[in-house]
Amino acid sequence: MRSGIITAAVVSVLFGFASTGQSSAQTAGVTENKVVIGAFLPLQSGLAAGAVQVRDGTNAYLRHVNENGGVNGRTIEWRVENDSYNPQQAVAAVRSLVERDGIFALVSTLGTVTNLAVLPYVQQRKVPLIGPIVGAPTLLEPEAEEVFGILPTGVERGRAMARYILEDLKAEKIAVLYQNDDFGKDPYDGLIETLKEAGKEIVAEASYEPNDIDMNNQVARLRSAEPDVVVLAGIPKPVALFLRTAETQGWAPTWVGPSLLADPLFAELGGSAVEGMHIVFDVALPNMPEAQATNKILAKYAPDTRPGYFAYNGVIGAMLFVEALKHIEGEPTREALIEAMESIKGFESGIFPPITYTKEDHAGVDRFGIAIWKGGELQISKSW
Repeated sequence: MRSGIITAAVVSVLFGFASTGQSSAQTAGVTENKVVIGAFLPLQSGLAAGAVQVRDGTNAYLRHVNENGGVNGRTIEWRVENDSYNPQQAVAAVRSLVERDGIFALVSTLGTVTNLAVLPYVQQRKVPLIGPIVGAPTLLEPEAEEVFGILPTGVERGRAMARYILEDLKAEKIAVLYQNDDFGKDPYDGLIETLKEAGKEIVAEASYEPNDIDMNNQVARLRSAEPDVVVLAGIPKPVALFLRTAETQGWAPTWVGPSLLADPLFAELGGSAVEGMHIVFDVALPNMPEAQATNKILAKYAPDTRPGYFAYNGVIGAMLFVEALKHIEGEPTREALIEAMESIKGFESGIFPPITYTKEDHAGVDRFGIAIWKGGELQISKSW
């Protein structure tokens, strides 16, 4: 078994569960003493390091809940399938979870393109999808009634970064590096739209593929335009590679990035190259007082996982599922779970801004703060 990868079977062992059957009259994934949920994660991909932390964060919170009696007499089992950040594999993984394992809901799934790929199947089978770690507006449209988001859309993140660059940094020449898929293109679109509204255009752009291992061309392309600020709309591993490449060439404009680049994993990957980078964040930073209760849970149940963006995203999905499950009257059904999710108002997690859902609005948060990487730590300059 590769280091850092836990299969669905091993997750079940960690939770101390044995497989049990259920009658056809029962809701899928629900027995008298257990609720089975699932997720697909890119555990073998360029996003693997983050996926492992999502997995460990979700596991940690669910173990905490189970060891404290579960929910209404039921413990929770979370089964995980690897999708390698491949849309086709994600669809196959979800089919397996739903049709083979009979899960009740999907919780804490990671990956924009993979979540988009499974959406038609999720809607067809009416499987609740809680806490997808994505920024895709399509997943939050009214017709996607099974989906409950936790994060701002990529477009909103792009707009937030643009506003910060214009209003606080007052930059004149702006360039952008983005991931060549929906995850990167959505913030790119939000950035471009907001700059255009202010009468500005970017001076250069470059894209990369999630598994790229060389960033020399991207650095050269952007550097030649001599920007004051470069927006980095990407995931930790390739963005860290880009920054290290720029550092070796002595190029250091002002870097601005989204919340997932606030994770300690990013600082570990980028080293000194992340110094001075500005982060427009929408998930708590580990040193915020509100996050300490979650940090204690992670320290107990996932001691090898540092608190941060990815672990917190796993935790919040589990928190929201548990909160909704608590408020289902009678036997849990998928319809009742959706209704319970829509009743959540101002949910205080300590690791996200307050979360509210309604029948018409399944979006996540829309507040942002600003922090800067200094000496391997994030210093908050403006909270949400």
